[in-house]
Amino acid sequence: MTSSNLSSSSLSSPLRWVAYTLVMALLIAASAWLTARMAPDVLTVSNETIWYAIRASGNVAYLLLAASTVWGIMLSSKILKRWIPTAVALDLHNYLSWLAIGLSALHAALLLASSYFDYHLLNLFVPFTGPFKPFWVGLGIIGLYLMILTTVTFYLIERIGYIAFHRIHALAYLAFVGSLLHSIVAGTDTPAMAPVYLATGLMVLFVTTYRILSMGQSQSRSSN
Repeated sequence: MTSSNLSSSSLSSPLRWVAYTLVMALLIAASAWLTARMAPDVLTVSNETIWYAIRASGNVAYLLLAASTVWGIMLSSKILKRWIPTAVALDLHNYLSWLAIGLSALHAALLLASSYFDYHLLNLFVPFTGPFKPFWVGLGIIGLYLMILTTVTFYLIERIGYIAFHRIHALAYLAFVGSLLHSIVAGTDTPAMAPVYLATGLMVLFVTTYRILSMGQSQSRSSN
């Protein structure tokens, strides 16, 4: 797929995604405001509730990242080309990526509201500075940065070129590995999530191996 193909798809319209995000933010804000006016006690949440929200948002964010990674590799391997239009497949890949980024940011922000850990805003932006397992949490922060970088480059293909885009997008592998290690070591749900981590890790390994083999076959055919 060339840069012109990507730029002609719906991914070249970031304003639509910005509009979606603004609409969702307004709906959430309006719901919170109405709830505060009609039933103020409902918004009084315990520290335990926040802790469950931290864990839930982290687990779902990882699942979305794994889905985006697998889908992106399959997309680049042209496995999906026969069944799904390219523009639709790209949109879904981008949508999964932004959802993973949003929930990851929520997962981090909720740490500020929890009394279980003494996190400060600086700890959420600077890797390896937090009070709890700083190295493994730092990997998660770096993974989030890489997710943002690789996703934003979708809108910069015409400026940076497809080769640079492809090289930057390869960092998605590091984002997935870093987030996986972060989830396993720093997560408190590892015993329950272990089968999920194993399955998603093997899935990424499988589709990556398939992509490498398919690239080797296509190169050998072109050389012949």
